[in-house]
Amino acid sequence: MFRAMICMTLAGFLLAAGALATPTATLTLTSTVAGQTISPGATVDWTVKVSVSTGDNFGLALIAIDLVQDASNPAKFDIPPGDTASIPGAMNGFNRPAGISNPGESGAPSGYIGVQRGTVGEKNLAQIGGGQNTFGQAGTSIGTDPVVDPGIGQPGPQIVMSGHFAAPSVQGTYTFRLQNAVANVLSAVNNPPQYSPAAAATVDLSVASLTFTVAPICRGDCNCDGVIDFDDISPFVAALGGATPCRFENVDVNADGVIDFDDISPFVEILSGGGPCP
Repeated sequence: MFRAMICMTLAGFLLAAGALATPTATLTLTSTVAGQTISPGATVDWTVKVSVSTGDNFGLALIAIDLVQDASNPAKFDIPPGDTASIPGAMNGFNRPAGISNPGESGAPSGYIGVQRGTVGEKNLAQIGGGQNTFGQAGTSIGTDPVVDPGIGQPGPQIVMSGHFAAPSVQGTYTFRLQNAVANVLSAVNNPPQYSPAAAATVDLSVASLTFTVAPICRGDCNCDGVIDFDDISPFVAALGGATPCRFENVDVNADGVIDFDDISPFVEILSGGGPCP
């Protein structure tokens, strides 16, 4: 597919080994629900970012990564492609038709948002991203822009793609990771019809995962241990004072969308009953 095609094509343009220090592309996978306990069906957002080392290259030329679900997750599902509307303007040169990426599937205009691969019901999202046209010549249906954009991913992180999915209904802890990443960087930037040579970067995936827990709301369980008891009093008081709760909904005992003194009476009532969360 796209990764193999691009890597084979760019191979002829790579600099000789050792000509420059090995560039590094660091990928991160973030979410506003990372590390949190959320309800079944809640929206899980995800964002892939890339940072490229400086001083040894001229910015990102190509990026392709897979978003996968851990084999140990309590349940599997088909991860939907990324949100087309969230493709950053800085990455337009990586997205077809200006750039080079997989063709779109299921009506999508481009495969830059990822394509679903795997067993039905547990498909991962493959080959998110694309590459700039570094060849100095405009293509007809893809790679129509031969003017290279330098500095992508430098000096700070660049968003590659964002998306979202609904949290599974099965309770438990879920982990998602970036895998099978390929990144090329620009070794030089030339004006067409000159090509701009690219080199493979070392990809750092050490911070490219996110984890969250799915569990029903248990109002009054203010320490999120699955039991409503006196151990919940201190975190309840701390949340009233402005501390971040382990789970907002558990401390918002009266379910009015605010943690305040109006939660005290219903908290005391729930605490008097106590016991495990349902």
